[in-house]
Amino acid sequence: MMKTLYVSDVDGTLYRAGVDHLRPQTAELFSRLLKEGVALTVASGRNLYGVWELAHGCGITLPVIAYNGAAIYDFASGRTLKTFPIPADSAAMLCEVFDRVGAPFKACTFVPQEGRCLTIRVNGYQTTMGLDGPVNPQTGLLLDEPVTAAHSREILCGEVLFVGTHGPRSQMQPLYEAAKDLAGVEAVLHCSPYHPDRWFVDIGSDKAGKGTAALFLKEQLGAQELVTFGDNHNDLPMLRMADRSYTVPEAPDEVRASVTGVLNDDPDCVLKFILEEIQR
Repeated sequence: MMKTLYVSDVDGTLYRAGVDHLRPQTAELFSRLLKEGVALTVASGRNLYGVWELAHGCGITLPVIAYNGAAIYDFASGRTLKTFPIPADSAAMLCEVFDRVGAPFKACTFVPQEGRCLTIRVNGYQTTMGLDGPVNPQTGLLLDEPVTAAHSREILCGEVLFVGTHGPRSQMQPLYEAAKDLAGVEAVLHCSPYHPDRWFVDIGSDKAGKGTAALFLKEQLGAQELVTFGDNHNDLPMLRMADRSYTVPEAPDEVRASVTGVLNDDPDCVLKFILEEIQR
């Protein structure tokens, strides 16, 4: 029997219709699929803290993909399977670009010797992330410790996985233009699925991406087929590299044109599609 690996984006795909947290119905469906033996995990632009909440709530046992594909992490063992860091010189230049205009931003830095990430906030970047997050079972250290940096050089203390910020498109566009041509960098400008006036600039390594990470995980797990789900421009690499891919009805035209099919308009359309598929 062919083994299929299912990988879904989180925000705007698993979480839809303006919902930015795990609904009880979604958790129940997700858990049901896992109990049926479905190889199902998530790929998100969220940090490990944000993905852990979903993984813990649903009982995901497979490694998860975080930071838009810059890290593949196994919560059960507290081990990072693979990271795709931004080249150090380009990471330093990104800090200069953001500092020059005083833009609030955050960066996620992986510290290999500690097996964890630091989510570093610069120039007054705000986040709701607290200090009571998940702990690495091997080291006892927080997986994502939020740090307010006195200077952006603190970002360069390890492997820089992600640099990003959000705001009106008029402010984000120049930052995107300044970042997209740096060596070894992949920059994505996309709109929030929850706030139409909020735009994000997500910056990572050009060796990273949800698609690269999903293919790596497919090989690691010995799956013969990769099926992916996404809704936005940062999902395109994962959608295009999969054997089959699907999106939600409200996805942008470019995304809809890149997939195998468009799902039904249902809050849990991804999980219900998988359930129907395995039952067939």
